[in-house]
Amino acid sequence: MSGRACRGVVAALLVAGCVRDRAATPDSAVSTAAVTATTPGAAKPVCPKTGHWIPCQVRTRLDQAGVAPRTADAGALSDLPALGATPIVYQVGSAGLAIYLFPDTAARARATHSLDTARFIGPARPLSMRGEATAIQSDNLLALLFSRNEQQRERVSDALTAGPPQP
Repeated sequence: MSGRACRGVVAALLVAGCVRDRAATPDSAVSTAAVTATTPGAAKPVCPKTGHWIPCQVRTRLDQAGVAPRTADAGALSDLPALGATPIVYQVGSAGLAIYLFPDTAARARATHSLDTARFIGPARPLSMRGEATAIQSDNLLALLFSRNEQQRERVSDALTAGPPQP
């Protein structure tokens, strides 16, 4: 067999081996699914981008921020204010997070106006010894974070005040 033919056979075997190994890995199946989901004409995404916060977008954004939210029972946070919307409650680390989603920004603003500013403070204000919760507002979302950890306050606030995913 000539040198050129040998090199051709070796190259073909290497390519075949790489393709077989790549097809067997679960990561390639995941990346193929991700590419398929983002190609034009593919099925609608599981979490639509509406320009306003919806529960799946909140969860996704918190996951992306690395705060690892876990769904919790509403009873996990005592004394949540009644604001007209039913809160979605998460456990983030050792802290509680209540997410209120309103139909629009005006409804959120009306509900936020009724909050006790001694108990619920903005993310830019420093915590005092009174143990306030952090009130985070963005579009139609109001989040109440019950945490004393400054880094966690900043992470959650940054994730949510960046705004909802736009269509």
